[in-house]
Amino acid sequence: MKEKTGVKGFTTLILLLVIVGLLFYTYLGNRKDKLPEETTAFEAQQLLAYDFDNNYPKTPRETVKLHCDYLKNAYSDKFSEDDLFVVNQKIRNLLDDELLEINSADDQLKKMKDEIALYKENKQKFISYSLPENSQIQKNTQDGVEYAKLKVTLVIKAGSSSTPVDQEYILRKNDEGQWKILGWQAVTKEATIKEGTEQNE
Repeated sequence: MKEKTGVKGFTTLILLLVIVGLLFYTYLGNRKDKLPEETTAFEAQQLLAYDFDNNYPKTPRETVKLHCDYLKNAYSDKFSEDDLFVVNQKIRNLLDDELLEINSADDQLKKMKDEIALYKENKQKFISYSLPENSQIQKNTQDGVEYAKLKVTLVIKAGSSSTPVDQEYILRKNDEGQWKILGWQAVTKEATIKEGTEQNE
């Protein structure tokens, strides 16, 4: 009887361990699925609370990176309708005074909302971007004012396909030593080839 009881107890223990293992595996699987969503939500909240007074980006690369982070989350529908007003004000902190003068806050907000709506209509998402290293950023000085130019590659997803889109940013350092975005635009392959040819001549 003791031997049978021992075998029965051992079998029960094995079954319990198997059940616990399966439950833990299921938990990890569910947790893994939620992690990207939770991480993105946390990033969005950080951007909404970003303190420009004490943590303004120190380099052209950091300035453009922060700008791209706001756009990526906005165009991927990570902000609520009410959040977009705050996001727009945050983005304007990164822009040069000359750019602010020709783009009112209201016009800029409307344009952003229109573009987000277009992204939704076309089932597009801004999923990632890549930046050049600091050593690859072009800098020059004109009339005592420092400028910087860099190219960013955005990855836009539509359905099951993803498309890289190159954007060129121009920045200018203000009197307070802060790099501000003077403008940005899409760069076509033809323009890139032409620019490369001119530099080689």
